[in-house]
Amino acid sequence: AVFFNSPGRAMAEVTADELELVEQVKIWFMCTEMEELVQTAVRFADANCDIFEPELQEHKLEYTRLHKEFQALFEERLNAYLATLGITPEAFEVALQKSARTKESAAQDMAELMLTCLEYEFFCQIMCERKKELEAKKAVMAAAAAITAQAPGGYGGGTGEYSGAGYGGSPAPPPPMP
Repeated sequence: AVFFNSPGRAMAEVTADELELVEQVKIWFMCTEMEELVQTAVRFADANCDIFEPELQEHKLEYTRLHKEFQALFEERLNAYLATLGITPEAFEVALQKSARTKESAAQDMAELMLTCLEYEFFCQIMCERKKELEAKKAVMAAAAAITAQAPGGYGGGTGEYSGAGYGGSPAPPPPMP
């Protein structure tokens, strides 16, 4: 886990090659990988968000372990892409840090986005939000199941059509003649 953990140090000016590298990673991240990274994050959150308890207002040690696992998922994908370019993770980190210090907003935006995605507090917030979403979805599904179970006998047996008079099905039989 090399990325974004190095202490600040004096660096030389960013080179054209370093700016190009950051631009290539930005294109990969934003255009090629974004959807897959989002899906990976959602799957990870779905599998792990149950242990998060936002109402406690404190962080469990497990959150840190999960955050490191989440970072590793991202870094593995990034490192694999960098390997296809023949670039080490360390070289990319230097290029990213140097380019983030330039006046070029694209490089700054890229660095901020990547840092935010891997930030611990942001991770915890996302996990808590996903837990709430899943709980709300389960509650809606449970309520819908309860309503369906309590529906009158005229419900079309799960076919989505109603039967009986006034519901577009067969009309009700006439009352018996006296």
